[in-house]
Parts: sequence; C-alpha cells; structure tokens
Amino acid sequence: MCDNLLVEVHFKSRGVMSNPSRLIAIGELARRTGLASSALRYYERAGLLSPTTRTGGRRHYGSSSVERVALIQLCQDAGFTLREIQALLTAWSRRTHLWAPLAKAKLRELDTRIAQAERAKTLVQHALACPHRNLVTCPNFRATLEAYLDSRERPRQPAMRTPA
Repeated sequence: MCDNLLVEVHFKSRGVMSNPSRLIAIGELARRTGLASSALRYYERAGLLSPTTRTGGRRHYGSSSVERVALIQLCQDAGFTLREIQALLTAWSRRTHLWAPLAKAKLRELDTRIAQAERAKTLVQHALACPHRNLVTCPNFRATLEAYLDSRERPRQPAMRTPA
C-alpha cells in the first residue's frame, strides 16, 4: 500500500494518471514513461511487464502499466537488478514479506558501494589538493595504494596463468 501510494503521488504530481479502463499502445506507454519501446519489450521478456492485449499485432497495456514501469525504474535506481525486481514484484503481489531479505541484502550492498564512493571521493579531493607534482610520490597516496592492495574488500581477479 505504501509503495503504491508513493508511485501514485509521484505520477499525479506529474499529471500522467490516466483513465483506469483505457488501454495504452506501446508507443504511448513509452512516451509517458520516457523509455524506448524496445526497453518495454525487454521488460516483457524479463517477465516484469505484460501487455493486456494485442490488436492488429500491436501491444496494448492497461493504464496501471505506467505505474508498474515507474516502480521498475525506482527499483533500478535503488540498484536492484531486473531479476531482483522480478522477485520483489512477485513477493509484493503475493503480499508476503519474502522481499525483506532481498531488501536487506541490497542495503548491505549499497552501504559497501557508498563506502567505496566516499573513499574514492576523498582520494580525488586529495589528488586535487596534493602539493606533490607526481601523485605517486605522495606519502598519503602511497599509503592509500598499499592499503588498497592489502584490502579484502576489493574484488579479486584470478591470477593469469602462463601457458605451459
């Protein structure tokens, strides 16, 4: 209920609420949501969006599809993958709390990405203010570089194997 209210308020404020009984062609849905028709067809293939009917080979959607696309976009903006969004939508439609573990995992992932972004911002700010002409010779930069190499947080790449 809270999620639907957020989307409804957002769309009412933009003046895109529509007649609930009216069908929308794919081109109109694309225009209202700011997405390309190909993106909407991709959402269909991913199981996130379904046309209500086809007329003359053309897809037509219910007016609630505008809100559905907005919800998908909000979830993408929050960092959810399409597969995760499918799981969220399924859990929400069944009115279960099975979405909570996925949301908690996403929060942990976002916290990690925020911490990485903060470290990157600090490094760039230091680079801009650093009195050393060559950043690699800066003791602060070198310490950061060594800490990064020793860090368990950074993604590990498999060692390159040499041909035998």
